[in-house]
Amino acid sequence: MKISVLIIAHNEEKYVAECIKSILNQTKHPDEIVLLAHNCADKTKEIAENFPVTVVSFNGPAGIVNARLEGLNRVSGDIILCLDGDSFAENNWVEVMTETLNSNENVLVGSWVKLKGTIFGNIYNLFSKYSCFLKNQRLAYWIWGSSFAFFGKDKDFVREILQKSAVLSEKVNLPRNPEDYWRALFMSKRGNLQVTNKTWITAYTKDSSTMKEILRRMESYKNRNLIKNYFNTNLN
Repeated sequence: MKISVLIIAHNEEKYVAECIKSILNQTKHPDEIVLLAHNCADKTKEIAENFPVTVVSFNGPAGIVNARLEGLNRVSGDIILCLDGDSFAENNWVEVMTETLNSNENVLVGSWVKLKGTIFGNIYNLFSKYSCFLKNQRLAYWIWGSSFAFFGKDKDFVREILQKSAVLSEKVNLPRNPEDYWRALFMSKRGNLQVTNKTWITAYTKDSSTMKEILRRMESYKNRNLIKNYFNTNLN
């Protein structure tokens, strides 16, 4: 099976080299690596072009949804793995993620995401690493946009979910669009979800302080509860 890795990067000149190197040094090598440089005003694209990956410059509408939609047009794998340009993967990430996807009739899988940058992130990591064993909709919370995989045959369905997510987030009156949570909930109607902690992504947090990180996590938890309630009432 052809394995594609899609990296979405927006002004990630500090991290993108480490991100790409982590994918090039995998125990199981992907067949295709595409980096989408989305509205980058820094040297992300130039740095990425120093590596043996396909670099796509996309100057289009803002927002992660638009970047993912364009990125999906650029990959062609039977299995598609996604991560962000400010993250780097353990060297068994591709191997474990593909093995996990190919088991238990799974349609969407994620990995533990280890936060780096604040004291709160370090504490949060102790909790999040062992939350991978939740079931059903509770598990959907842990399939983050910075580390997930699905089958290429479901690409059109994932694209449809992305397009719906912005509209639905407006209906729920959310300040931002948690497209990763919408994706997990909709995919749970199609098959099984699973999160593994046998591999992980390390993600650099953009929050400059522990307090900002705590407030962001509280907002995220509140918004996802609103989404879950709306989904179960109107869409399930």
